[in-house]
Amino acid sequence: MRKLLFIIFVFFNFLYASNQTFSSGENRVNIIELYTSQGCNSCPPADKWISKLKDNPKLFKEFIPMAFHVTYWNYIGWRDIFSKKANDNRQRYYSKEIWNRSSVYTPQFVINAREYREWFSNKSFPWFEKRYGGILQASLDDTHAKVTYHNKEIKDKNLILNIAILGFDYKIKINAGENKYKTLEHDFVVLNHIQKKVDLQSHKFETHTYISDLIEKDKKQAIAIWISDYDFNILQATGTYITKF
Repeated sequence: MRKLLFIIFVFFNFLYASNQTFSSGENRVNIIELYTSQGCNSCPPADKWISKLKDNPKLFKEFIPMAFHVTYWNYIGWRDIFSKKANDNRQRYYSKEIWNRSSVYTPQFVINAREYREWFSNKSFPWFEKRYGGILQASLDDTHAKVTYHNKEIKDKNLILNIAILGFDYKIKINAGENKYKTLEHDFVVLNHIQKKVDLQSHKFETHTYISDLIEKDKKQAIAIWISDYDFNILQATGTYITKF
């Protein structure tokens, strides 16, 4: 009997140890989105600015940067290998539905669903408003993400759960287009982004999402998870570098 109990104890400790758990604090973690393209000759400085945030001690604690590569510059001779039509659609939705604009451009910074043009004047790090965001927690294993959220200020609301896998340390030699003969470096690249409708009930929700087909286990990657409402307002976010399972 003692041997059986020991085996059960070891088994459950192994399961627990194989999970990677991370959480936000109560203050909102801010989302920085960069819309960029390898075919745009004004984008490399913005890409480099994003890359420098890898060493910021406040990464994942106060902010999470993400680079969404778009497709609409692919026609000028170079197809951005990270570009996705879904990224175009996300940027255009912001422009048309949130900001009442009729056009998009690169590079474009978006912070908490608001356009951030100040980067072009001084390239300084943005100031973030301190505000309550609730507690967003996630637990990963090699196939699933369990996500829980509690917000004491909102009782019942329809929300959107976002999960993005981010890639790092890419060096891409460009052979055509506006950046021909350059080698571009990329970090925080959105490799996969999924959205899921969730319902906040009695201030909380819990959901499980299959993620094994999103992660490339031989590369350095991070995961970003954030909650928004149907108007794209960012409520809370969390993230971390992915431990190899």
